[in-house]
Amino acid sequence: MDDAETLEQLDKYIRKKDGEIERMCNAHYQEFVHAVDQLLKVRQGSITLKDKITDVNKELQATGGLVTKKRREWMEARRVQQNVDDAISALQSSLVVLDLANKADHQLEQHKYYSTLKTLNDLKYQQVQSISQYSFAKALSQSVPVKETMVKELVTSDLKEWLARVREISREIGSMAMQRMQERQERWRMKTAENPKLKNLQHHNVNSAIEMVVNEGLEYFEPLFKCIHVYDTLGQRQEFKTSYEEDRRAQANLALSAPVNLRDGNFAAFETLLQDIVGFFIIEHIVLHSTQDFRSRSEIDALWEMVTGRVINVVSESLKGCRDPELFLRVKYCLLIFIQTLEGFDYTVKPLQETLLALFQRYSELLIHEYSQVFEKIVEEDECMPMTVENEEELREVMQYTRFRPDREFLQRYGFPLRLPFSKVFPTCCRDVSAFVHQFYQFAEGFSQTHGEMDDILKKAVDSLLIKIVNAILLKKLRSTNLSQIVQIIINIEYFESTCPDFEMLLMETRSFHRSGRIHLKATSIFKETRRKAEKRIFELVNSKLDEFLELSEYDW
Repeated sequence: MDDAETLEQLDKYIRKKDGEIERMCNAHYQEFVHAVDQLLKVRQGSITLKDKITDVNKELQATGGLVTKKRREWMEARRVQQNVDDAISALQSSLVVLDLANKADHQLEQHKYYSTLKTLNDLKYQQVQSISQYSFAKALSQSVPVKETMVKELVTSDLKEWLARVREISREIGSMAMQRMQERQERWRMKTAENPKLKNLQHHNVNSAIEMVVNEGLEYFEPLFKCIHVYDTLGQRQEFKTSYEEDRRAQANLALSAPVNLRDGNFAAFETLLQDIVGFFIIEHIVLHSTQDFRSRSEIDALWEMVTGRVINVVSESLKGCRDPELFLRVKYCLLIFIQTLEGFDYTVKPLQETLLALFQRYSELLIHEYSQVFEKIVEEDECMPMTVENEEELREVMQYTRFRPDREFLQRYGFPLRLPFSKVFPTCCRDVSAFVHQFYQFAEGFSQTHGEMDDILKKAVDSLLIKIVNAILLKKLRSTNLSQIVQIIINIEYFESTCPDFEMLLMETRSFHRSGRIHLKATSIFKETRRKAEKRIFELVNSKLDEFLELSEYDW
């Protein structure tokens, strides 16, 4: 088939379809018109709806813009509010920290050092951590150790000032303590005079009065207690203990550095030294018992040992070669008060007591030597003539030291001036024996532990004076050829012999109360033997005189 046929067939097909369309359209024309009308109406409605939608859209756009704007404003406000909340929180945390920092500064200005450290501790370990992200927190954190060091330096400075005041007040405390002890000793001496049975009771633990006075003023030790608390808080207690020990040792050495020479008559310097030491160790005693784990007993004992060694050395060097018993007595009395005062505060005083015993031995030797010379002079210078008293006062003085008691008839018969049977040597020696015994026990007073040894030393000393001095010189005087002198010597010896029991009674009355038994002086038997020799000497002289007389009678006048 060629192209023309194809086109012809195609035209026929088109015409056929056009006819079908036309028939179909004719069949549905009314419906089509109706549909077109409806479509036109729909079109008109859609245009109206579109206009309304456009209006609504415009309104919606306008309303949405406002909402969007409000939302943006709300979000901005929310962000600002969050920033404000964060700022308030940061400020509150910072204010707490800054308040603590200001509080620490204020406490430091008021010298409340322990409170300052507690505040700094809170600041360091709690509050600063909460604001560690801020730059000023670093500077604040770095300032805490600086302020802690400042507190440490301030309390240390206060302690140094307190130690200086302590050195001054130590002498006052020591003087008061020794004065109280001295007053107690005086009262005790009066009691023992009334009741000798009390003589050997322990009575010198009298620290309570001093301790009470100082303990009532414990606030005086506040700088020390503050320093202990501060160093404890800083964890540096051992450092402070070491420093305090060095300071106190230096103060002890300073007190001991003052020159003391008792033989120069500078006794006040020695008393001041002892007062300083007493005050020093009373304060040490109080610090030891008012603190915990600060001052050890061994440290204080080491200081005490050093100081007592120095005191012993001062006493030994000052009295080396001294021949003055009175100086020994003054040193003993002062040293005894010193010992008894500190013994009441639990300090070991055995080395000091041994020093006192050594002083006593030297004192007794000096006293015996001094009285030996006195007795020797009295007996040597005695003229072996009956003593004469001019009045009752002189007679009472003789009767005070001897058992000579003339009756009233005797006094009325002979009157004054009155010749006594013995010579002056007898009452004088009796008086000096009594003085020697009492002077001996002046030093022995307070030695309750060794009183027995001293009793024996005194008995031997009295025997020595009576035998080696009085009796020996009287025995030597028996070589005289003067019969009246020999008779007077016999009378004197008889009185000495009869007075020995009085000397024994004197020794028993003054000795330590816990010792019993009778004291027997060897001088009694020695005087008795000398009296026999004197009587024999008289017979020799009488026989000699008789021989001379008989020789004269045989002379060729």
